[in-house]
Amino acid sequence: MKPINIFDFDGTLTTETWPKFWVWVKKFGYNGEERNEELENALAEYRKTHIGNSLETFFAFFHDLLVGNNVTLSYQELMEGERYIEYNPGLENFIQKSLVRNYIVSGGLKEFLENLQIAKHFAGIYGTPLQHNGAGLISGIGTIMTDDKKILAIQDILRCNNRKENDCSNVYYIGDGYSDKIAMEFVHNNGGKAVFVHQPSQSDEFYEYNNKIYEELNADGIVDFRCVADYRNGSRLSNILQSNRE
Repeated sequence: MKPINIFDFDGTLTTETWPKFWVWVKKFGYNGEERNEELENALAEYRKTHIGNSLETFFAFFHDLLVGNNVTLSYQELMEGERYIEYNPGLENFIQKSLVRNYIVSGGLKEFLENLQIAKHFAGIYGTPLQHNGAGLISGIGTIMTDDKKILAIQDILRCNNRKENDCSNVYYIGDGYSDKIAMEFVHNNGGKAVFVHQPSQSDEFYEYNNKIYEELNADGIVDFRCVADYRNGSRLSNILQSNRE
């Protein structure tokens, strides 16, 4: 089978887990450029009066900012977040030169990811869709790409590549653990490889959380490779993703 790489986005292709598509919340007086106490406190207050798990209430908070205030966004406002993205070392060059079919499966906003400059180098992008009004402006957030729905996205990728929906031979799923556990299990258990990446620094707020997921997956024999998220030519990750797969 022809090789396929399926990447998570935030923390896997980028240097941090905080998604930059929230930069537009400055319209409501928040700093969305990075994880910060003021925004975290607002989320905590929201969760006191709204039902759902952490992912559901996370997206619902931002959705309600738009809907509750009857505010829309232009794509120019949405894509302002792109300039705050820092990709992991060598990523852009790696993707541009890759001969493998590469995909993104992320819980992030699909249209934001599709409009990034780097998007043209991916065969497909899956994520949480936006809602639009009659004028084409962004009016809300659609059905969340949950961890479970990532399996459906992976199965769609397999179908698009003329495979059975559980044939992950020569498929590599690359993630940093934050929302990748179920997807990694699926790919590994169906003949593919789970590649767990991490930042060289342990300063990220979710390092311990992600490392706990790694330990759980590794104890079950799910993780095939673990390495630093460094895509530069000659790096261990670059060699894993490119060597002897054609």
